[in-house]
Formats: sequence, structure tokens, C-alpha cells
Amino acid sequence: MIRTNESMANIVTIGGGTGTFVVLSGLKALPNVNLSAIVTTADDGGSTGRLRDAYGFLPLGDARQALVALSSDGTVLRDLFAYRFQKGDVTGHNLGNLFLTALTSLLGSEAAAIKEASRILRVKGYVIPATEKPAVLVARLEDGIEIRGEHAITDRTSFTTRIESVSLAEPMPLSETARDAIMKADAIILGPGTLYASSIAALLPSGTKEAIKNSKAKLIYIVNLFTRRGQTDGCTASHHVEEITKYAGRAPDVVIINTSPFPKEVLDLYTKDGECPVEDDLSQKLSVIRAPVASVQAAKPLPSDSVRRSLIRHDSERLREVLEPLIS
Repeated sequence: MIRTNESMANIVTIGGGTGTFVVLSGLKALPNVNLSAIVTTADDGGSTGRLRDAYGFLPLGDARQALVALSSDGTVLRDLFAYRFQKGDVTGHNLGNLFLTALTSLLGSEAAAIKEASRILRVKGYVIPATEKPAVLVARLEDGIEIRGEHAITDRTSFTTRIESVSLAEPMPLSETARDAIMKADAIILGPGTLYASSIAALLPSGTKEAIKNSKAKLIYIVNLFTRRGQTDGCTASHHVEEITKYAGRAPDVVIINTSPFPKEVLDLYTKDGECPVEDDLSQKLSVIRAPVASVQAAKPLPSDSVRRSLIRHDSERLREVLEPLIS
């Protein structure tokens, strides 16, 4: 992709959660890049789920993470937006979620709330909900059982069978703003993130697959570091790519997979939970970039955070080094 110094590359991320946060945190440092983050609207766990149930607004947890990732580093406002309460009636709530909920109530729409929060946080880029109404994620297991709700899917305690497919409980159209971003994109980045509940969940609104298929953008997929118990047990990298291809409507043009080794103590923790590093069995037919893109330090659990998070995550700076020649 050859560009003049005056032109801007339109880069779109699709997904949610910590994976999208890490990617955006790295990419915002690049010059001549116009960033748009399309985030899933199926989140119903933790602080986000409580506010979604109480107010009926779009779940804004993934939008909040994207806003923080794209905001100016080293500011008190950025830290406040990421702050999670640890005492009293607001225990477990994230200040950013409460702030966005209040803005939505005051301004009349989630889009207006995100726009105003972007101005306050001096965000570099755009955060776009995948749908205009809350979506409900449904997973069908290999034994035919269906599980309803993103939180129930990711935190279920029965792991006898893994996920076979996911869908939305009711058809939900892709928002026009999200569609326009995809059609104008020079590169679309999928992952990393929980395969079904995050990465694929953002691809489920009707019209998303068609928009990606018709887009001239380079499609880049970042493979997860570890399998997820009850969701991707035993799934290799090629299986991840096959599932992304099925729901995105086209195969990735480039696949990025980690080569960094993991500390034994971290591997032991994942093994105890029935999880392991995703095996690299990617075909020579694919354009694959193998690079050390994992963080060397384990993430510490946040106090009062009821949502299960990954211990080892991708490193934003290492990802940026790999992505920059692909998108600039």
C-alpha cells in the first residue's frame, strides 16, 4: 500500500474487549492513519451488563475500552475513564461505563454519547457500535444445546462440549456508520479476542459479511494466543482462521501469529484451566507473519472485576511494528 505523505490510510478494527484495546493502543501512535473501531454490542457481563439491564442502552463496555485506547496517554481523564470502583453500591462498576450511560441519557443516543466522550478524551479516531440496538449472542454447542447471552457463554461452568456456531437471537442490521467505515477501509483488522464471543460476535450483524466481501480493504487476522475452555478446546490456528473466514465471508489476506515463548508458571496456570497455546498449523497457502507479538509480562487481575480476563496478552508496540508495513 503506497501513499503520499499527505494521504491517510483508513484502518478499521472489528471486535471488542482487551484485544481491540491492545491493537488500537499501538496503532494510534502511527502518523497518517485514520482509525475506526467497530465494537460488538452483544456484551452483557460485568458492569456493562448491569447497566444494560438497568437502562436498556447499548452495552458500552467495549466502546469505552476503545475510547480509552485511542485517547491521549498520560492524562487524568484517561485514567478516570478506566477506573473501576471497589467499594459500596458501585463495586465492580467502571467509571467510563457510568459516564457513557449518563451521557446517553442526557444526549438521547449512544452515538451522541460516544461522540462527546471522544471530544472530552481527545480521541484519535472513531468508535462505532456495530448495531444501533443491543444484540443478544446465542451459541450452539456440538451436542445441540444452545446458550443465550455473551456472559453465560464465556463464563459457563459446564465444558463437556465446545461451541459449534454462534448467531444473534434476533437479526440485527449493521449500522450505516459501521458499513461506511468498512467500505472506505484500506485495511480491516480482526482479532485478537475471544473467538466467538468477541471477534465473531462483531461480525454477526446482517450486512457485515457482505460489506467485508465487497470492501477492497486488506483483511488482517491476529490469531489468539491461547485456546479458551468450552469454546475453542483443541482448536489450532487453522481452525481459528477457518471460523473467521466463514463469518467474515472471505479469507484473511494476512494472518499474524505469535512466536514468543511463555513462562512455565503462566503455562501451568492455563493448563490448570484446561487451556493451552494455540498450535501453529497454518497452511503454506496463507500469507502468514510469525513474530514475537505477545507481552512478556502477565496481566494482573483488576480488583472488583467480575469478568474473566486473559493473563497473557498481545503487546501493543510489537503488534504495531508488525502491522505498520501492512497498513501504511
